[in-house]
Amino acid sequence: MARGHTRQGALASATLAAVLFAVVAAGGGCEVAIGSDVPDFECVQGPAVCPGNEVCDPVSHQCVAPCTVTGCSAGLTCDPVSSACIPVEAGDDDSGPGDSTTPDTDAPITPDTSTPPPDTGSPAETGPCRGLTCPCSGAASCNSGICADSATVPSSLYAAAGNQSFCSQPCCTSADCDANSVCFATGGAGSVAGNYCVSPTWLNRLTGIGTGNGGSSCSTGRNCRSGLCANSVCVDTCCTTNGTNEPNQCATGTSCRFDTFPGAASFDNGYVAWCGPAGTGQNGSSCSHDTDCASNLCGGFDVGCSNACRNTADCSDGESCTYVTPTAESTAVVAACLTGAGTESEGTSCSSNNDCKSQMCSTTTNECTDVCFANSDCTKSGWRCRPEAETLQGGGKFEVLACGP
Repeated sequence: MARGHTRQGALASATLAAVLFAVVAAGGGCEVAIGSDVPDFECVQGPAVCPGNEVCDPVSHQCVAPCTVTGCSAGLTCDPVSSACIPVEAGDDDSGPGDSTTPDTDAPITPDTSTPPPDTGSPAETGPCRGLTCPCSGAASCNSGICADSATVPSSLYAAAGNQSFCSQPCCTSADCDANSVCFATGGAGSVAGNYCVSPTWLNRLTGIGTGNGGSSCSTGRNCRSGLCANSVCVDTCCTTNGTNEPNQCATGTSCRFDTFPGAASFDNGYVAWCGPAGTGQNGSSCSHDTDCASNLCGGFDVGCSNACRNTADCSDGESCTYVTPTAESTAVVAACLTGAGTESEGTSCSSNNDCKSQMCSTTTNECTDVCFANSDCTKSGWRCRPEAETLQGGGKFEVLACGP
């Protein structure tokens, strides 16, 4: 028999509800009396219908773990708006990430509580998730060939990623990352150094990422490619103060310089290179204060201003781009120009750091390597930018991004 609501049934329900209310009210309490047989809960898609770590499945109408964590079975794809698995044909459109009407705030930054999906490398991917931020079990699991684990990134970021390894790639700015991922600078925390593409959710940043580069004006993080707006300015990482090589890395009037990063997550506050106002002194210029330098670093470990750099070609003759610890920042490790380079080029055999122009002799291949933020920074044919444990010129062993096979 077809099920429906009659006028008589509706009146009976209303009467029962009135009786229940009267009984509870008579007892002097505000509790709602619920029977022992509770019907199955069914959700409908929309904001705040499930617990914060779950989404509403559009097929089963049950709250489930987001597909950004579990992945999707064959024939389904991870919807970038709802974080739920949907049929492939339903995801084949040109729509971008969903936009929220909730604005962010200027510094201090209020973390965004939305749950954005990571980029999966393809809007209609039906096989195993291999794109940036996808869970992985090894380098072969990722299109990038880099599976970031607890030895590659700081423990705090690894925990934010769900205590699981994830596909990543090196980056200079967030524009180097795929859609729905941003660039995070480790800054030497946890004995690791280098920049990696990660999910903005792990950094408590806003989603619906925009296009503004570091130093651009903004009213919300969604105006910025990094998903982060502080004091009405887009905040993003960078990798070289040499503006002639990277003219569009930072907005006009700002420079790639070292300072404490104003991230929304507590672990996103390292001393790293990011776009902002600074002085004018270029590499090697005389200086009295950090603010005299375009890099905001004066005499941290060298004479005069020391530029941020992405590889040794960024530095002056007789200098190297290498990972160092500035004197005033004893816990930080940054890539900067340093005097006293060796003579051997990348890929040449070496026995110590002093042999190499980069002051970095690979402990894996016993060949001169170099700092890198992309595969294109590596000059030896067949080499790429990937994490490797290295003993730095100033001492200490760190997992850094360096060129190698």
